[in-house]
Amino acid sequence: MYKNVNLSSLGVSGRQSELIELTLTYGFRGLDVDAPELLRRASLQGVEEATKYIRSGKVKIGGWMLPVNLAADDPTFDQELEKFASLAQTAAEVGFTYCTAVIDPASDDLPFHENFERHRGRLARVADVLQRHEIRLAVGFQAAAKHREGRAYPFIHQAEEILTLVKSIVSDNVGLALDTWDWKVGGGGNDQLDELTGQQIVTVGIADVPLDADLAAVDQTQRMLPTDETIPEYGALLTRLAERGYEGPVTLYPHSSHFAKLTRDASVDKCSDVLNRIWTAAGLNKAGKLVSASAES
Repeated sequence: MYKNVNLSSLGVSGRQSELIELTLTYGFRGLDVDAPELLRRASLQGVEEATKYIRSGKVKIGGWMLPVNLAADDPTFDQELEKFASLAQTAAEVGFTYCTAVIDPASDDLPFHENFERHRGRLARVADVLQRHEIRLAVGFQAAAKHREGRAYPFIHQAEEILTLVKSIVSDNVGLALDTWDWKVGGGGNDQLDELTGQQIVTVGIADVPLDADLAAVDQTQRMLPTDETIPEYGALLTRLAERGYEGPVTLYPHSSHFAKLTRDASVDKCSDVLNRIWTAAGLNKAGKLVSASAES
């Protein structure tokens, strides 16, 4: 696994070259980029020109959000999937290795079972498109109750539900987009992750839920950086994932409001320090391998 940074979650913006410099300066190997903009530039200017700074810095770029509405009517979904299929080739050439689909946790037209079957079938079709280009599909969910307010039918918003969905899609390139904040709010525990192999987890995002938070009313502004008390917990999680063969990105995803008073260098430095401490607690080396395992080999 490797250290990745999402600078927008820290309230940091800038030109691509500046963001890559920040990424490398503070010890990250991967960077979440503005995927739609990068793909647009690649289409207009060519892949070589659009990715010259990325290639020069040898920075890993992971994925982009699925630009297909999984809840759309059939004609609209088919049309969007066709456009997506033509985009996937460019995405692979640019260097994207996964695409993330975050499930809408409610519906206004379908009850749970019918919505589940629609999503299972549509995600399988998306996965098939991506597999042709050796790109993985990461499936995530939103646990906070706020996302379901005013909707007719609740849908996947619990850890056990997303596990069931992921395991129901028979495809080698489909896995979980694990977000520890949503996982906890959605009633998940680390033991449930043992139901998946390391290959069935595509991404790992880390954010703390405040100890005194009301899980029935918690919102995204309460996404916090891990603290001295919780860093060992995340270290234990990464150890567990490393033992199961996880090799993807690990990204801190706090809410940007918690960095409003910091300079961008201070924000990235703070994030880097916390992730380094989690790395140490997990017993990982710079390459993201367990120290004991690398020593034995």
